[in-house]
Amino acid sequence: MLLDAAAFAPASQLDLSRWHPDYVSLSFYKIFGYPTGIGALLARKPALARLRRPWYAGGTITFSSVRAEAAPGGGFYLTPGPAGFEDGTVDYLGIPAVGIGLDHISSVGIQTIHTGVMCLTGWLLDALGALRHSNGTPLVRIYGPAGTGRRGATIAMNIVDPAGQLIDSVRVERRANRAGISLRSGCHCNPGVREVALGYSTEEMAAAFKDKDRLRYQEFLQVIDGKTTGAARASLGLATTFADVYRFWDFTAGFRDLRSDTLRA
Repeated sequence: MLLDAAAFAPASQLDLSRWHPDYVSLSFYKIFGYPTGIGALLARKPALARLRRPWYAGGTITFSSVRAEAAPGGGFYLTPGPAGFEDGTVDYLGIPAVGIGLDHISSVGIQTIHTGVMCLTGWLLDALGALRHSNGTPLVRIYGPAGTGRRGATIAMNIVDPAGQLIDSVRVERRANRAGISLRSGCHCNPGVREVALGYSTEEMAAAFKDKDRLRYQEFLQVIDGKTTGAARASLGLATTFADVYRFWDFTAGFRDLRSDTLRA
């Protein structure tokens, strides 16, 4: 069993003496913000021993042979242990920062981080959920639990105009960037959930991919009838302050009574 703890680990303690997955994936970037592109796959030794890699890439072998390539064994010796699954050169300049970051997390205390982050998340969820247009239409559609129970500190949402039309998440992201706010938009590696949440039909998606080699992004939007291509995502973490979440709430409130067809990119 593989447990994806990338969103859970930055602000919560994962007790592996209670839960026993075979593999756990996590991102050090999401835990303390630096270095980018470095994560870890924790594997139990019995689970790792069951893996068989039928090919090799740079740095994952101890010896190889061209003449023995067709012989039993494939003509190469895979490096034993985890190193046999690491393609290419590791980020040896960034890896020392991981130790420094973990020491910092330990000095603050993961429970302290968890309490602070979830308090900010709870406030932001309540504040966003209370936003309304003048006609009473909710300004924000939040995905996942509306409270802090059984959720992390990442809030996925769409902003809704007074007529109930979802505002394109890409436009929201661009406006956030201009306001100096870091926000992500898209399907967040989960196209199936996006299609269900945003109401894409099988016919729409089939038409959108029929001429994908020639279809430009704006033409794709026309095929799906101008629907947003995903959701916006705000991620809270170790460095987030109340000033940050209040500023994001104030930015979101700025969409009050704005129609989606009047917004510029």
